[in-house]
Amino acid sequence: MQQTLKARPVQRREAADRRTLLATLAPYFLLFLIFGLLPILYSLYLGFHRWDGLSPIKSVGFQNYARVWTDPSFIKAVTNTLIIWLGSTVLTVTTAFVLAFLVNEYVVIWRTYFRMVFLLPLLVAPAVTAIIMRVLFSSDSGLINTFWGNLVGHPVYFDWFSSTVWIKPMIILMIVWRWTGWHFVIFLAGLQSVSGDLYEAARVDGATGRQVLARITIPLMLPTIAFSVITATIGGIQVFDEPFVLTNGTGGTDNAGLTLGMYLYNAAFRNFQFGLGSAVSYYVFILVAGFTLVYNALIRRSRENG
Repeated sequence: MQQTLKARPVQRREAADRRTLLATLAPYFLLFLIFGLLPILYSLYLGFHRWDGLSPIKSVGFQNYARVWTDPSFIKAVTNTLIIWLGSTVLTVTTAFVLAFLVNEYVVIWRTYFRMVFLLPLLVAPAVTAIIMRVLFSSDSGLINTFWGNLVGHPVYFDWFSSTVWIKPMIILMIVWRWTGWHFVIFLAGLQSVSGDLYEAARVDGATGRQVLARITIPLMLPTIAFSVITATIGGIQVFDEPFVLTNGTGGTDNAGLTLGMYLYNAAFRNFQFGLGSAVSYYVFILVAGFTLVYNALIRRSRENG
């Protein structure tokens, strides 16, 4: 009887703690429900309907999902997105890893300085980045054309922004410039977490720098590299800001800079085809999920074989 009486205050305190915890978490779950889960479910619903925001919603089945494949602009957007994703991911991740490796190996005092400097581009708005790009690549007085003209001995007025060939490299350049610092910080943190005793033991055994990199650094960095590649993939497939501001929302000549994000925006918020836009958003989701699963499978297999 006495044990039961003693247990009751403990149970009451535990119940009060649970209520306090639930009350603390409730605002987050409420906001997630209103601004996260419900919009996701409603967009899934809209993908099977036709709606312009004013007229009654009309069920169309899978027409929205099938219709985009007959649109040449959608095919162009998919192709452009994959090219931009591949180029930006390879260049960003590779550049960030090389810079992080060099800083970790040869810089001792100024590492915080390098972190700050490489992260500065993230503070620059995409619109400002586009202005910088226009200063560099302007056909009339851009720095690139000016430098090119000095080399060849006569003025050059090449229109970079109207080129169907160069618009994607410029978008990739903007992405690499903006996001390399973020991946650099991730890689630098991963490299600093590797025990120095492993490097010391390898050098004592006579391993060269290349062998240390191939057999110690890269295998131990695989989880960090996987995280970096996955985040770069998600950002590359969803890219919107850079091509939008660089082409003034037009997609460039012959839609050479049109991406899936821009196609979705144009369908939903310019043409008011919200059902079509919702269908495209789930194509983007499937693409991101597919690349993520494939890359995770490859990393898991490399660990098992390594």
